[in-house]
Amino acid sequence: MRFPIDYKVVGTTTDSMSFANLKPNEVEIPLGNHVGAFGVFRRFDRHKGVDLYCEEQTPVYAIEDGKVIDIRWFTGRQANCPWWNDTQAITIKGKSGNLIYGEIIADTGWVVDCYVAEGDILGHVTQVLKTDKGRPTTMLHFAMHNHGVMSCEQWLLDEQQPIGCIDPTNFLLRIEE
Repeated sequence: MRFPIDYKVVGTTTDSMSFANLKPNEVEIPLGNHVGAFGVFRRFDRHKGVDLYCEEQTPVYAIEDGKVIDIRWFTGRQANCPWWNDTQAITIKGKSGNLIYGEIIADTGWVVDCYVAEGDILGHVTQVLKTDKGRPTTMLHFAMHNHGVMSCEQWLLDEQQPIGCIDPTNFLLRIEE
């Protein structure tokens, strides 16, 4: 398996501001209370993926072979989230589950039912945040669901992890071993 962006993984971090110390093309996998970590408490809900900070237009690669099962608006007006910019997500049914690559613009050649090979470029990261809050405004949002689960309901602050929603952190860490 390959990592979804061509950045060198230099470790993990619980510090939401650690990106300031990274060299170009380096990334850390967020853990714990990091704003981009899986399960972290946000303003209205909990985060259902992992955010990998990277530059705008960074190519996003398929981690493993699979089939495109969904391409949709992920954030912005098109997704009924007008406080963010318009971004898309592409979902690939792979051997490890349904892999969601979000906060990107999918390349136009992909359509539902296409097969992808590990390493194929799925799209490019685009700016998701409208306002610079002192952190990166572009990132790959990577999430995982069990096979058969297209989308998990919102993970409210006081609720259990939605059924079918998988923490992708260890999956990403294994790729880099």
